[in-house]
Amino acid sequence: MRFLVPTAFVLAAGCGKVGVPTRDSSLDVAEAVFRHRLQKYDPGVTAYLAVDGTDPPAELLDRLRKDWPNLKPASAEAGEKGLHVYASDLRREGGAAVMKAGYWFPTKYAGEGYFADHHVVLKGGRWVVEKVTGETMS
Repeated sequence: MRFLVPTAFVLAAGCGKVGVPTRDSSLDVAEAVFRHRLQKYDPGVTAYLAVDGTDPPAELLDRLRKDWPNLKPASAEAGEKGLHVYASDLRREGGAAVMKAGYWFPTKYAGEGYFADHHVVLKGGRWVVEKVTGETMS
């Protein structure tokens, strides 16, 4: 009987679906979306990030700062003068996910913005943006 419990644990641990993460991957999906949006900017850009209208978790900022060291939480910006990049409304679709994301920055006369649905899939153990739909610019 003492061998039965460890064997059952090992079997249960190995029974996940291939390509489907076994932990909550919300941070990983948000990271993939932010990386997709930020790849268009120089690594020295200062940008203020938000997830679902609030500051992103510190862990997510730490991951992204390895490539864009000047990223800050949205709450750190005073006066809405900088680049805002945001992601929100994570929706699961089977083994994939969709997240709305975009950016906003002020111009001389008004703000300029963009948003779209980012379709994220798991490839090679990492979440990546597979396609972007519903793009809107203002």
